[in-house]
Amino acid sequence: MEDLGAIKYALGIRITQLEESICLIQDKLIIQIVVEFRIKKEKAPPSPLPRNSKELKTLTLEPPKQPPFNFRHAVGLLQYLVQFTRPNLSFATSFLSQFLESPCEPHYQVLIHTLKYVSGTKHFSLKLDQTHLNHLKSEIVGFTD
Repeated sequence: MEDLGAIKYALGIRITQLEESICLIQDKLIIQIVVEFRIKKEKAPPSPLPRNSKELKTLTLEPPKQPPFNFRHAVGLLQYLVQFTRPNLSFATSFLSQFLESPCEPHYQVLIHTLKYVSGTKHFSLKLDQTHLNHLKSEIVGFTD
């Protein structure tokens, strides 16, 4: 058997090992999402969902005749990010999942907003490190943005 050294990538997740911590980041997947959905490089919105997103639940609109992209696929990619490195997107992903059956134009706009947020924050990582408190010395604690 051969020692392959420290792990650098697993399941599309870049793993950076520091002295007392591990950082997990999915920047390659985020770059693929940006390219696939043609998200323009602009300043990231301050939050994953726009302020008026709650109003979308009460709207009754027709789905677009020519959808700009596969809504279900985009939400699925967000869900994959949530599962591994971006738990901060869980509410936005859950909210968007409510409209998988028949998304309307405003739903696509909210999804694009979320994708712009993800694009602008692609450098965010999930940091796992050991605390310095005596009673928690052997536990791993995770932090996210």
